[in-house]
Amino acid sequence: MHITKLIVPFGALLSLTSARLASRAVNDPADEHLLKMCRPIYWQHFQAGSSPNGLIPSLRNSPFPCDQQLFIENGCIANGTTEIDFLAEQECLCNGSFFEVSAACDACYFVHGYQQVTPEEASSSLSSIKTAECSPNPPFQPYTNLFPAVNITSAPLSPSWTLGVDKFPNNTAISNYFTPTASATPGAITGIATARLTTWTNTDGNRFTPSSIPPNSGISTTGTNSSATGSLTSAEAAGSSITASPSPVQSTNLGVRGELKAAAGGLLAGVLGIAALL
Repeated sequence: MHITKLIVPFGALLSLTSARLASRAVNDPADEHLLKMCRPIYWQHFQAGSSPNGLIPSLRNSPFPCDQQLFIENGCIANGTTEIDFLAEQECLCNGSFFEVSAACDACYFVHGYQQVTPEEASSSLSSIKTAECSPNPPFQPYTNLFPAVNITSAPLSPSWTLGVDKFPNNTAISNYFTPTASATPGAITGIATARLTTWTNTDGNRFTPSSIPPNSGISTTGTNSSATGSLTSAEAAGSSITASPSPVQSTNLGVRGELKAAAGGLLAGVLGIAALL
């Protein structure tokens, strides 16, 4: 499945609050290695003790796909629970670079030794997640609902990974696994979706329950069985039972570019990135 393992506290996936990421990295040297290789800017600020309010915005200009994934995800996750909120989230995630950089992030994990699932399994998982998020018209649930809930107390205690061969030891060069064609950006939020809620109100981290799943949703009633880590990569999601639930972190919804304002909070969300700030 898409590599979506709880990185922080992932994504990500994983809404990554600094404390969560720390717990996982400390308990799993493999996690720490992959963070250093694939999320170097994130790791740098994390090591420096940056607060969540400063950490995510610091990724805005990062050239690394895993950092970009986390930044975009944090800016796109829906703040509210109406159709307009989910539409804004869908436009932001599906009409921009999110899924492209997510695939590139998975590629980084694989070249640096991740072996919990195969690249083919990760690609298939990411494709399923993309279909589930981008196909419904109208969208009826938030992106975070595509992933099972995670217990942030036990998640950091999950078994460590065993890394395979790192093809590029201590080398974070993006050219080792990805050739970007354009700057990574969120999709533009347009039309009625611009009226979406821009302030996070779900401070208790309650999971949204759709009243019904439309027949044209493009997904089954059980959703997608993969994990995300506000920065789980597709590969992690594919090979881990750890998944993310709606994050209590707050952010503004980014149009194509916008300032993120994160506020610390309860459950972690994080799909492919690390924290969902919306």
